[in-house]
Amino acid sequence: MTRRIEDYIGIVDRDEIEYIKELAENVKGARVLHINSTKKGGGVAEILRSVVPLANSLGLKVRWEVISGDREFFEVTKSFHNALQGNKGLKLGGDMIRKYLETNEINAGKIDTDADVIVIHDPQPAALISYKNKGSSKWVWRCHIDLSDPNEQFWSFLRGFVTMYDAAIFSHGVYVPRDLRGIKIYISHPSIDPLTDKNKPLSQTEIERIISKYGIDPEKPLVGQVARFDPWKDHQSVVRVYKALKQKVENLQLVLLGSFADDDPEGERIYKEVLKETEGLSDVYVINEHNDLLVNAIQRSMVFAFQLSIREGFGLTVSEALWKYTPVIGRRAGGIPLQVIDGVTGYLVNNMEEAYERALMLIKKPWLARMLGANGHQHVKRNFLITRDLRDYLRIHIDLVAR
Repeated sequence: MTRRIEDYIGIVDRDEIEYIKELAENVKGARVLHINSTKKGGGVAEILRSVVPLANSLGLKVRWEVISGDREFFEVTKSFHNALQGNKGLKLGGDMIRKYLETNEINAGKIDTDADVIVIHDPQPAALISYKNKGSSKWVWRCHIDLSDPNEQFWSFLRGFVTMYDAAIFSHGVYVPRDLRGIKIYISHPSIDPLTDKNKPLSQTEIERIISKYGIDPEKPLVGQVARFDPWKDHQSVVRVYKALKQKVENLQLVLLGSFADDDPEGERIYKEVLKETEGLSDVYVINEHNDLLVNAIQRSMVFAFQLSIREGFGLTVSEALWKYTPVIGRRAGGIPLQVIDGVTGYLVNNMEEAYERALMLIKKPWLARMLGANGHQHVKRNFLITRDLRDYLRIHIDLVAR
């Protein structure tokens, strides 16, 4: 992808663009390496696809590497993910530890970590810090998941690596573990790129052409949830609310659009469970597909979007919908309340009865949905665009390595 900071003139203020350029001058030529576990699927890869070329266009020398691993490794790291986000029933066994450490060791031998700043994303490659070369390089652990109430066995193991880093970045202040001490802590919210296929403007003709291919009727009201097929996303609750709404709004349609991340072996099982849950229901579309234009068209077509996640690292699909003037009904989980301002950009709900009531109100009062959606667009413009994310990264790089 070729991307320049000037491409965002007209989307954000010119003063913001100039400020980002000034920040970049302080770390021009700095060598930065990002390492994560997948090139596609999930918000991390999407952010890196934009941040890396943008930073390079500003004079930094940025690389992006992806670790490799077999299915067993990613099953282990999915357990890490679920445990760190609060599943207290999982146990960390010796075989899991061995697989995790062996795979990190193999990748340490493959990846050239010669850089001024090395940013390691999430638990999968966190143990690479064990192979840090002596020198002035700064290692940063970027955590994209909710660590506010982790499984202590898993966190205790991972903490041993995290404390070896020079700094850690979290998506929300409440995610910072209380027992994490001795390293710099930064807070930076994830972001969306308004110029990608997923978020760029689409004409009404394009929108209708895209969604019609999947059987969705553009003349009937549509609601839904865009989210990976993951146990924390709670598609089942969305289906239950839809069933209740369907009793009142006969022509209502539901879409559940998701996909599998490369590093998530659990996705296929959840997808099959959702298919079973929706079997026999009319006007329901369960779509498993990596298709950014489809996400874009669906988010622009919905009366409102659900985001009923039980736990959430941040939930960028909320900002994606709000950017498209679509209000969101979401649970008070993770980063959702930072994006959904209750009664302003959508509604926060504590249970499915509240979700049903708010949903029915927005269907019956389209003017209210439009007002909340317009507020949401402005909220994302101020707080959750890639330009702000880039600004945060530049400030962190300045703090760590500027001379």
